[in-house]
Amino acid sequence: MFLEALILGIIIGLIRRGKISRLAYVHFSWKPLIYVSALLYLAIIIMNLGLFNYSSMLYSIFLLLAYIFTCLFLIANISIKFMAVPLIGLGLNLLAFLANSFKFPLSSEAAAKLYGTEMYKLLMSGKILFFTPAEKASLSFLGNIITIGNWIIVSVGDIIAAIGVVLVVQAIISDKFIQNRRRITFSKDIFR
Repeated sequence: MFLEALILGIIIGLIRRGKISRLAYVHFSWKPLIYVSALLYLAIIIMNLGLFNYSSMLYSIFLLLAYIFTCLFLIANISIKFMAVPLIGLGLNLLAFLANSFKFPLSSEAAAKLYGTEMYKLLMSGKILFFTPAEKASLSFLGNIITIGNWIIVSVGDIIAAIGVVLVVQAIISDKFIQNRRRITFSKDIFR
């Protein structure tokens, strides 16, 4: 979802007569935090492939650390236009995650629609380790309850964060005050 948001932000920025090269001239503070967060997400993906013992709390710790590092990165760069929007979306996801004992609320109807009745039964019996049925969860309206087509379930926080990514990227690309190297010139009278 966020890759699509990034691409959409680039397209909107180009339509607004922006230049992709402006992305290279933006100075982000605390860059290592976002890299560490990406590595933690990669570790979570590897854990989800079945290469890890699920009885460990390491999955929850990695996910929580990834959220915290991403939040810190966004807070450090809050001066960039629209950067507060993805921070709000991430905060909503973190709130739902923490309120449900390190599990995300998942709509049982959406699980049945997208993944079949077997997934529905596993979710309702509590055998899916990282999700809890949205019907039994606290703050269920912040959980993964919105289906997009027949292929993905998202939360309100995911949608807000994706809209934020679109807004940030298109604002950077279409910002006329971000100069590229070819436009930096010296006055003719400076050397006289």
